[in-house]
Amino acid sequence: MVDDDEPLARVMARTLRSRGFECDVALDGAEARQLFQANDYAVALLDVRLPDESGYGLLEELRASRPDTAVVMVSGVDDPELGKAALEHGAYAYHVKPVGATQLYLLVVNNVRRRSLERENRANLDRLEAMVAERAEQMRRAAELQAGMLPASPFKAEGFELAAHFTPAREISGDFYDWYGASPGHITLTLGDVMGKGLLASLTMATARAALRGVAGIEPVVEGIKQAAGVMSAALEVNNSYVTVFYGRFDPRTGELDYVDAGHGHARLLRGSTSQELLPQRSAPIGIFPDTKFISGTVTLKPGDSLVVFSDGLLDLRPDLATKEVQLPYEARRAASAQEMVDTLARGARDKELSDDVTVLALKRT
Repeated sequence: MVDDDEPLARVMARTLRSRGFECDVALDGAEARQLFQANDYAVALLDVRLPDESGYGLLEELRASRPDTAVVMVSGVDDPELGKAALEHGAYAYHVKPVGATQLYLLVVNNVRRRSLERENRANLDRLEAMVAERAEQMRRAAELQAGMLPASPFKAEGFELAAHFTPAREISGDFYDWYGASPGHITLTLGDVMGKGLLASLTMATARAALRGVAGIEPVVEGIKQAAGVMSAALEVNNSYVTVFYGRFDPRTGELDYVDAGHGHARLLRGSTSQELLPQRSAPIGIFPDTKFISGTVTLKPGDSLVVFSDGLLDLRPDLATKEVQLPYEARRAASAQEMVDTLARGARDKELSDDVTVLALKRT
């Protein structure tokens, strides 16, 4: 209780003590500071006009040093502007004297309750912020792990070059690309897109990638896809999901590419820089039908030819590619390397807020 009217302050203090409160009294700002430094009060009732300073200055200081104290300004002046200033400076309430015993009791009780609720809300907010920060850190580490699973681009070897571009729409993705040595002299390349986004899609993606890696070297490629689909089936069923996959095995010596397009559909075969072909064989996505019959196809890349495969997220950047007969952009077809080709196609992906992951893979025979 901070009030220069000592008799009134003592009466108010006795009233509160009789109702079970502990109460200290200060008659000026200097005395109040000493009490505030020594004690942590639930409620402070401050007179607006003190003999040594304004109650508003003490209010600001108290809000800065003891933000959990509920401050109520008490004044003998019924002035709306003073009340507005009190609230703007952080007071819980503004009350005009005289204050009856019941009014005083209710004033203190209500503000103690409000203080308790605000402290509880602040604690809940701190817990939520900590949970969000922890989840953000987990997602960041998961994104790093997921990115670390993807092979470094570009990959160059005698007779060919492989490259990819990958930009997730969220921290973690349901898209993936991959390449690795299969049977001697061959390399396997994959691009997949799991239905959905976020954590479930990324977990399903990891399962799909592992299943496809597990069938590396199995001949023919269609048999490998069948076995991988069997491994994926449980995870896809649990998540009520499916995955589209382009899976190919390339022989750099002959340029022959055996492939299975399991519901993917976004593949272009570039003959040099002047013509473009669509791959004729296509099957249903993995996991959408229990008895899917996968069909394989074979094409031959001549020196200078390229295969480009992309996820449907690229269509957000280049809607014209939704029409399969439309040729890839001229600058992509004229690109000197596979890396330049994928970077050209995915240009702008990292500068936009994406609704879907953008993944582009290119195989160029040199």
